Amino acid sequence: MVDVGLIVYLTAWYLGNYYYNIFNKTAAKAGGGSEYAMIMAWIQMAVGAVYALALWILPEARKAPAITFTQVMKLAPVGFFTAAAHAGAVFSLSAGAVSFAQVIKAAEPAFAAAIGYAVYGSSVSRAKLLMLVPVIGGICIASASELDFTWACLAAAGGANVAAAFRGQENKKAMAGDMKAAIGGGANAYAIGTLWSTLLLIPTVFITGEWQKMDAFLKVWEDDGLPGHTGFRFNLIMSGLTFYLYNEVSTLALGKISGVTHSVANTAKRAIIIVGCAIAFGESMSPSKMAGCSIAIGGTFLYAVADDILPQKKKSA
Repeated sequence: MVDVGLIVYLTAWYLGNYYYNIFNKTAAKAGGGSEYAMIMAWIQMAVGAVYALALWILPEARKAPAITFTQVMKLAPVGFFTAAAHAGAVFSLSAGAVSFAQVIKAAEPAFAAAIGYAVYGSSVSRAKLLMLVPVIGGICIASASELDFTWACLAAAGGANVAAAFRGQENKKAMAGDMKAAIGGGANAYAIGTLWSTLLLIPTVFITGEWQKMDAFLKVWEDDGLPGHTGFRFNLIMSGLTFYLYNEVSTLALGKISGVTHSVANTAKRAIIIVGCAIAFGESMSPSKMAGCSIAIGGTFLYAVADDILPQKKKSA
């Protein structure tokens, strides 16, 4: 029997992620590239926060989490790294080609493995370590042929990967014990992380000095974009909404399918985003860049399923 709910989740996940990248890049172009990246990142998170709060406030929409102040504070590290990952991603997508930034994002498993081992003492199987070779190699090939290459884009996307790796580890720690039951599911956990991120992104506007350009940003907002551009407000707000929705739907989809199937879906999604955005924005897709993308994405998928294909042998007592 066809699981209609799963099909709806996957479709919404793919479309939401694709259109987030479209809305985000269009807003960035209309607003001056990475000139106001942190302000844009904050607005996107704030849109998601408003949506999450509305679901809790509206009758019979979604039950609010029954957690204590202490439990809320335990989720602060998750919110911090969520904010850092989002800020880095928004800057990278604004500073360079969307397709290139997405290729760098494909290296997230490599960062997760390194940080998990070095900081949290997590073990990584040899099979997974071997799969990092094509991931890193593919990214190197794609980077070498990228016509729109910028160090800022590379550094920001890499920083986003580091933050995402820490977020994953901190989320595991925070959700231990009775926390999961108190929160009431993955959707509420993501909502709380979004609220924390919205709060913690405010200092980045001051740290980066963007607050000094607030008058200029408000002028761009009032004019709905720089001269020659329109739709800045619409695209920025929609990027915030689609960002929240596709992440929430991804969480819901994971609850209906196995981890391996989710990895397959995530790999296919990234390939669609890279190709789709390259076509939409007329970004370069040379044969070598396409080869690098394919190798990196293929390596990412193999990393996700390595332990299922080559299960580790249990040590005898």
